[in-house]
Amino acid sequence: MHKYLFLLLASYFSHAQTLTGTVKDSLGNPLANANVIAKPLVEKQGLKFSIADHFGRYKLELEKGVPYEVRVSYLGYKEAILNLEANSELKEHHFKLKETGQQLKEIVIDYEYKPIIVKKDTLIYNVQSFANGNERKMKEVLEKLPGVEVGKDGSVTVQGKKVTQMMVEGKSFFGGGSKLAVENIPADALDKIEVIDNFNKVGFLKQVSDSDELAMNVKLKEDKKKFVFGDLEAGAEVANDNGFHLLHTALFYYSPKTNVSFIGDINNIGKRTFTFEDMMRFQGGASSFISGRKQLTNLYSFATGNTDVIENKSQFGAFNFRQEINSKLDVEGFGIFSKLFTATLSESQNEYLQNSSFTFEDKTNKGNNKSILGIGNIKLNYSPSDQSRWFYNSQYQFSTNDITSQILSIRDGQQNTFENINNADNSQVKQFLEWHKQYKNKNHTTTFVINQSYENKKPQNSWLTDTEFLTGLIPLQNDSFYTIEQIKKVKNNSIDALFKHYWILNNYNHIYTNIGNNFGTTSLEITEKQYLTDGTINDFATGGFGNDLNYLLNDFYVGFEYKFKIGKWVNKPALYTHFYHLKTRQILENYTTNKTYFEPQWNSEYEFNQSEALKFNYKLSNDFPDATKLLERYTLQSYNSVFKGNALLKNERFHTASLRYSKTSMYRGLMLFANLNYNKKIKTIRNVIELAGINQFTTPTITDNPETNWRFYGNLSKKINRIRIQLNSNLSWFNYIQSLNGQTTSNNRNNQSVGLKIRTATKKWPSVSIGYDKSFSQFSGLTKSSFTNDVFSFDFDIDFLQHFNFKTDYEITFNENSNNQKTNYRIGNASLSYHKKDHPFRFELSAQNYLNNGTKINNSFSDFLISNNTTYILPRVIMLSISYKL
Repeated sequence: MHKYLFLLLASYFSHAQTLTGTVKDSLGNPLANANVIAKPLVEKQGLKFSIADHFGRYKLELEKGVPYEVRVSYLGYKEAILNLEANSELKEHHFKLKETGQQLKEIVIDYEYKPIIVKKDTLIYNVQSFANGNERKMKEVLEKLPGVEVGKDGSVTVQGKKVTQMMVEGKSFFGGGSKLAVENIPADALDKIEVIDNFNKVGFLKQVSDSDELAMNVKLKEDKKKFVFGDLEAGAEVANDNGFHLLHTALFYYSPKTNVSFIGDINNIGKRTFTFEDMMRFQGGASSFISGRKQLTNLYSFATGNTDVIENKSQFGAFNFRQEINSKLDVEGFGIFSKLFTATLSESQNEYLQNSSFTFEDKTNKGNNKSILGIGNIKLNYSPSDQSRWFYNSQYQFSTNDITSQILSIRDGQQNTFENINNADNSQVKQFLEWHKQYKNKNHTTTFVINQSYENKKPQNSWLTDTEFLTGLIPLQNDSFYTIEQIKKVKNNSIDALFKHYWILNNYNHIYTNIGNNFGTTSLEITEKQYLTDGTINDFATGGFGNDLNYLLNDFYVGFEYKFKIGKWVNKPALYTHFYHLKTRQILENYTTNKTYFEPQWNSEYEFNQSEALKFNYKLSNDFPDATKLLERYTLQSYNSVFKGNALLKNERFHTASLRYSKTSMYRGLMLFANLNYNKKIKTIRNVIELAGINQFTTPTITDNPETNWRFYGNLSKKINRIRIQLNSNLSWFNYIQSLNGQTTSNNRNNQSVGLKIRTATKKWPSVSIGYDKSFSQFSGLTKSSFTNDVFSFDFDIDFLQHFNFKTDYEITFNENSNNQKTNYRIGNASLSYHKKDHPFRFELSAQNYLNNGTKINNSFSDFLISNNTTYILPRVIMLSISYKL
């Protein structure tokens, strides 16, 4: 293996040649972002390209023995050409471009030999310059674009920044999530990929909105702009008789005025079409101008691609459309249906921390989850003029969840068995209206937004066991079998409104005025009862259980922001005044509080040059407790946990600050990103815990004990010839005060991780990636504990014999705890596919978890619990699948 790698490297260095230099104008000024293209003058050789940095420097990595025509172009300047002979020894060349003397509007740009076009905040990739025609999906094309990376979860980053909005032909694709696009849009439909930084859906707001969004817009080939395309795929298990199968379809119709898409998927191998981020985007239904409202529905189980189960059955369908009614009105909509069944099995060894002793529990949890989700959404985009935009969005969603779990708890040789049944029906209606207006002199712009949401949830929990539990914490009556039923009725309603005025004094000074109101109510009823075997009912209300809460929180605020620019330094200090009104009504007492707070903010950015910047953000905030923390009576949470709220809780108050540095240099092949976050709570809500064995009683309290949290993330990527080396680190330090069994301790939870990845960065070689990650975790408080994890990963992707492709990925994880107990597990996947270019059929033989590893092992800790967890996963799955491309 080492010999092979050596020969591979030796082969590269014997066939590589580097040409460097500068691009400047006739006065010697550097021309940043000039395009430098090397066109081979022989067949079967690819274009080489570079983009000049802010010093005008460029670097081309050329093949030895190949003649090239090197062209340099820049808007407003005459093109320069350099011819290189096949055996040229030229290592350095400096270009000087002369102005055309023509008006910009008269310049015609020939895109044929320009694989990348760079504008102020837009990058345009010509797909034909990077793809070889064997790619099936958009994902495979993006992986070949310089500076673009696609994660396993379908996320896309460009030069280290994550794409937050995905579009096709300038219109949002399936809500703007990237996963559906990269895994379903056929590669042969792509013409160009546009990357737009500081994106704003309302063009005239871009100058004032300070958007940090990064959008990717897919431009289709001319013959695909009014065309039906997509593919169908079917797969079945071939090695065993477990019944594993896969059916998938992705169909698209695009025309200038009408777009229709359908994606369907049925499988039982743990593959999920949606990521959690995609689901959250679809379930949003709220304007991006009003943020901070907590999500009310937990959709995690519908969206995670999950093989950490012993059984998984998934059915998914999504329909999306856009219709241009006329030049001023567009209608968009989507519908989603998901049906999911999972069976899980996990084992854990738990160590409960107490003041002077420890309690150990061996726990086995086996569960079944049946879930159904439906979402319908419609959006109207109305543009009565170039200076006015209206948006209206309405969404309805429903979900049902039926969860059954069997828990076996063994402690001190005693075995207890519990069955927990959870049923929940949830429905929600959300809508928002946006209006944006720019006035004639363009120095004044206004925005008005209103959000409304209503949610109705009816969860029911049942606990069944033949053993008395939570003795002294719940009012059980002696019986031969115990059946406890809990019924919750939750209704949440919110209305949020914002009016914002943007005033551009001049190019260096802006003033923004904000007036808004956030109004929210919650109605919460909880009952707990014991159903005895003789037919009688023991109502826990007589023992202090049962809650009936009406909750209202209103936040009216006025804010002023002043944005000014000094040279390359842009600042935006702001001061908001918030008037909070909190009112609760419960069985025992009512509570009302009114608070007025000044909440300053400061955003600052210094742009050293177009590819290097430093950003700083600071904010002082207040967060009022939600309804569940204010419950005045007891609530049963699990087989070993009881909770009681605190009706007198006040708001948390905290400082947040972040510092972000970014630098990219195509000349040096360098990308560097570092982010430091700081959070300090000066008013803190934290649970006071009473622990007896494994039984927990918790209640929240407000304290002046500070909590500090530091987080650092860094990523350095460097291209050395045709190898890219990536270093990353993720560090966190969390200090807080915890009260356990009447004893107050200062706790520290710290985590550190560092990683190294080396991968090939050329189309001529197989795609090879080798990675190593090392992580450390420490906890100190009542006791001290630590964990270490070592993860080695390997990915390999090769095209061979013209029509074949082989892929494999392998990962091995080593765990070790503070007691020197060591565990490890290995996961590997592989696939072999055959696809003849321009042929509609594709065949694939895949092996998921080919090592047939049955478990995953990890360690964790919390305020009072240290756990060693073993999760059972899907067995080896070997499938043969056939796909047909329309």
